[in-house]
Amino acid sequence: MSIFGKLFGNAKQAPAFAELLAIDPNAETLPDPVMTDRLRELITAPPHQRDDGWQHAFFSALWSAAIEVPTSAPFVGPDGFPYLRLDITPSDDYVAHNLASLARPCLDAGSGAVLYADPTAEQPAYVIPMGVIESLVRYRDWRGEPSELAETNGDPQSGNVTIKAGTKILHSTPSADYLSPQAARALDGHLKEIWHVPEPRVLLMSSMAMQPCRSLVINVSRSAFKSDEYAQNFGRSVCWFMPPSRSITFMPDDMNEAEMTPLADLAKN
Repeated sequence: MSIFGKLFGNAKQAPAFAELLAIDPNAETLPDPVMTDRLRELITAPPHQRDDGWQHAFFSALWSAAIEVPTSAPFVGPDGFPYLRLDITPSDDYVAHNLASLARPCLDAGSGAVLYADPTAEQPAYVIPMGVIESLVRYRDWRGEPSELAETNGDPQSGNVTIKAGTKILHSTPSADYLSPQAARALDGHLKEIWHVPEPRVLLMSSMAMQPCRSLVINVSRSAFKSDEYAQNFGRSVCWFMPPSRSITFMPDDMNEAEMTPLADLAKN
């Protein structure tokens, strides 16, 4: 067993959220044992074989597959984020759920999900960040928003991006469609607790010179980090809360923080 698996298997609990509701018999997507068999088959694939085709099949199966939720209290993974445990069980002696019914409670709780091959497993079969769950709920695509994927061919720009002088850049407040209230609430708490940002603020920067053309600016400057590694860790932690097609930008040193909207305000929408 890997150290990663041990950490996940024995991680401390995150604050509990409301008990998960029983499956609605009138729900659009009911737990499907056939998809459970398909899911069990898919997770046997080694990591190097999990290409885009595998990912599509995996999330299609997971969305409706009958799975067990051993507890409604998320646990904190080794990456510091809260996750709900999902088990693929070998028998029918359990209350069946599926990701379709669990996704919105996870978003409301600011939680990701971790799939395990069976109830006794300590090493995860697949880890699902909160932003991927939101992407599945909103777009039925784990990769993110279709328009952003079209702009980038599925490969957003990363690292330093140079925009020529005179290029038109628009600043605006992120809409709830771009940054959901659930994501704003969870990100606000994360930035305060983990990164000690006193009042997390954001704005939406738009320019046709960027891919995708929109990026979420966080009120933390690149100069606040002592190394590229720390800055990259910060960026990855922010992206955990957002659909994978989204991008973020550090606040330019010459930007007025007062122009930005507190995340706490966006969490109220």
